[in-house]
Amino acid sequence: MTRSDSRKALGKGLHSLLPHRGEKAAAGEAAAPSPEVPGERILKVPIGHVQPNPNQPRSEFDENALADLAHSIGRDGILQPIVARRTAAERFEIIAGERRWRAAQQAGLSHVPLILHDADEHRSLELALVENIQREDLNPIELAHAFNRMAELGMSHEEIGSKTGKDRATISNSLRLLQLTEEVQGMLASRRLSAGHARALLKVEDAEAQIELARRIIGEGWSVRQVEDFTRPLVVGRPGRPDAEAGPASRRQSDPNVRAAEEELQEALGTKVRIIPKGRGKGQIEIEYYSDEDLQRLYELIAARQN
Repeated sequence: MTRSDSRKALGKGLHSLLPHRGEKAAAGEAAAPSPEVPGERILKVPIGHVQPNPNQPRSEFDENALADLAHSIGRDGILQPIVARRTAAERFEIIAGERRWRAAQQAGLSHVPLILHDADEHRSLELALVENIQREDLNPIELAHAFNRMAELGMSHEEIGSKTGKDRATISNSLRLLQLTEEVQGMLASRRLSAGHARALLKVEDAEAQIELARRIIGEGWSVRQVEDFTRPLVVGRPGRPDAEAGPASRRQSDPNVRAAEEELQEALGTKVRIIPKGRGKGQIEIEYYSDEDLQRLYELIAARQN
């Protein structure tokens, strides 16, 4: 099974909550429950009786995109019902579809169609997290918090990966971003910094220095490679600069064969790899890991290649 096929298969659990409906359901009218999903019902309820999930991983909604959706809903209605669970006699909490609910409010709808799903708080949170992660439009910090909430539900990185279609290296790298200072996390959430910039900044442990460097990266438009070159000497206690031309790091950067080998190893291992020449045919290889699970994964991967 290919990676693409795996993702499609992993998504079936969520798609089963959002089956295709007839025109009545698309227009927001009640329809017969689907026999495919036990416990499912479709209702048309007052929009004021629906509330968002307080654990919704998405914290930012594009206002322009929301306005466009509101215009579409005002013209055509809600084409895909919101998935929700009942929290009280006439109260419902969104599992999936908060954007549609917000846009419906802007469009002035009095009622919205719901697929009512039997789920407790734990299952509701899990479905909301998986739905948002699979959409792949969360900012890096929202994604990291979503993975963290799944971990708090007792899931291992392997279980999170099986539910979301993400590999364990991606999950581990994402979670590490929560170690950044709040100000730098904000820069990443607003996409002024990329995830690559942020991972390089993790090497700067002093909070003020990390913030100062992040501001410089944005102000001067540094590339990820420049940040990596600048922060690498900090590991061994030497000052760095983005255009450093001396020492092993620059020799490594100047050799296209070394760079190509690094890229192949990173692709094979799913993590950051550095080849550091030291002259006379000697050097060292650094392989980064971000948790005990990640170390175990790398050990099994490397050991398997030796057998």
